[in-house]
Amino acid sequence: MMLNATATQNASAAYELKLAWRDLLADHPHLRPRDAASSLGVSEAELVATGCGDNAVRLRPDWPALIDAVGGLGPVMALTRNDVAVHEKTGRYERLRLCGDLLLVSGHNLELCLLTGRWHSGYAVTEQSRIGPRQSLQFFDAEGEAVHKIYLTEQSDAARYRRLVASFAAADQSPTVEPLNIARPADIDWATTERLPELWQRLSRPLAGRLQTLGFISGQQFRELLQQLARLAMPLQILVPSPGALQLHTGPVQNLRITEPWFNVLDQGFNLHLNEKGVAETAIIQLGHGRHTLRGLLLRDRLGYTAATVFGAYDPVDGESLLWQEFIDALPGNRIFN
Repeated sequence: MMLNATATQNASAAYELKLAWRDLLADHPHLRPRDAASSLGVSEAELVATGCGDNAVRLRPDWPALIDAVGGLGPVMALTRNDVAVHEKTGRYERLRLCGDLLLVSGHNLELCLLTGRWHSGYAVTEQSRIGPRQSLQFFDAEGEAVHKIYLTEQSDAARYRRLVASFAAADQSPTVEPLNIARPADIDWATTERLPELWQRLSRPLAGRLQTLGFISGQQFRELLQQLARLAMPLQILVPSPGALQLHTGPVQNLRITEPWFNVLDQGFNLHLNEKGVAETAIIQLGHGRHTLRGLLLRDRLGYTAATVFGAYDPVDGESLLWQEFIDALPGNRIFN
């Protein structure tokens, strides 16, 4: 009897939350779920869960099999974000490799390292947007924070998506979710780094703190550097982590736009949105990898978490390009080389 009463209370609270969200959207129609959740004092997962039975379907936590099935959807847009940076890549989830709790995904225009051991809940969501209904798969950690999202594109196989959702739908479709409120670790634990392929060994080294800080640059200097690199079409490796995923862009950046407080890269197949007000520092860093010395940039938020890293293109034989290293060495804040 008590169980039924508790379930009724939870359902009532979820319904009230859903109504509060609807009222908030009436006043702010373009408010994103993450910001709406913050305004309402709940996690994003709690907000999304209120749509179960309506515009959301709770998914079974069989994450590797589910992500493997995403490969059949064709081109999709992968989104990984943190409080400061949003990283969006359009590509295919084609090749998967399990490495302990890490699921490595690579495909056309896409490289991901998914920490599925930290995923707590997932949903198939249909949202209304300016261009019509938008369908996605959304995954959250134990605190209810979104760690990775996958959006269908016009080229995605919508029929396969519907079959995927039906196949992985959970038995429990109640409109509530209970975040575990586990304290977030200081940063991503890379204890398994040595078992990773070379690409992820190298990219994870700054996240594990295996680096030397050479100096710092301002937000304006970061903008100017990227503008110079864009004019040269210099290949870069831009990484954004969330508590449950790492997402990589490899290639040049071209179309840069500033819409305060956001510094944006708006390229075909790749978007980066960087909230400059949330960046506490941009460090010039140096680290060793094999016989090479690598230099790049590490952006941290106000709590000291890594928001993004930027390195030059890398060759296993030759290392980084000399032109990239010359740009980094010439930065005004580099106390080693100036």
